Amino acid sequence: MLKLERSQYLGTNVHNFSTGGLTVSETIYRQKVFEGWHYHENHHITLILRGGNREQRKQQEIMAAPGAVLRYNEGELHRNMHTQHPSRNINLEIEGDFLTRHQLQFTDLQHSPGLRLSVLKIYRESKLADTCSQASIETSLLQLFSNKTSQHTPPWITRLSDLLHDRWNESFSLNELSAQLNIHPVTISKYFPRYFGCTLGEYLRKLRVEKAVDLMQQGDMSLTELAYHCGFFDQSHFIRAFKTYTGFRPKEWANYIQF
Repeated sequence: MLKLERSQYLGTNVHNFSTGGLTVSETIYRQKVFEGWHYHENHHITLILRGGNREQRKQQEIMAAPGAVLRYNEGELHRNMHTQHPSRNINLEIEGDFLTRHQLQFTDLQHSPGLRLSVLKIYRESKLADTCSQASIETSLLQLFSNKTSQHTPPWITRLSDLLHDRWNESFSLNELSAQLNIHPVTISKYFPRYFGCTLGEYLRKLRVEKAVDLMQQGDMSLTELAYHCGFFDQSHFIRAFKTYTGFRPKEWANYIQF
């Protein structure tokens, strides 16, 4: 059984930055890789930028396509098959000491629009690699743990989430949401941050930026078209939101994701 230690992946690392129990890596796969069972020394999150593979885990098979965010517990057995060439991933590795220091469990990590965007923002910060990078990276990651949802989530929260995801590029007023859910606006305002980890406006912007990231990988739209398609008032608003949540300007990211 192959054990992969810190910063070690089956491809070639073209970027590596470690600080405070966290390691950010960018890995490229240009040739056939080991397809046997293996595991990693540390917990990690992988964002697939290009290519992908079919991955097997215990009693589960996952199609790792561009845009997917995969989470791996330390020691979790898996194997990658039919890896496309070239493929390109961003990896965020989290050591056990980091979680212990902050009294966290890896399973507490929220899976939300914030997760993928935060991985991009953390990666961008790791490329800067200055004296502020450690604090910035830790803050971005810890925000994803900061809002543990209750085991007893009200049914209207699930309905609200489905509604926002289905109509991600539409404009809503609080009163419209209230009428559709039959929930008082004060109740929505009071409990939204508890279950979503941010305000309603921030959540909608994250959904729209995340969709823009997907569309930009297809390369079929201009920035102006993307801005309007994703529900932004104009290109300048789109650029500001994109940089806020990813750390990249849209044109910079569009150039970056091209091999």
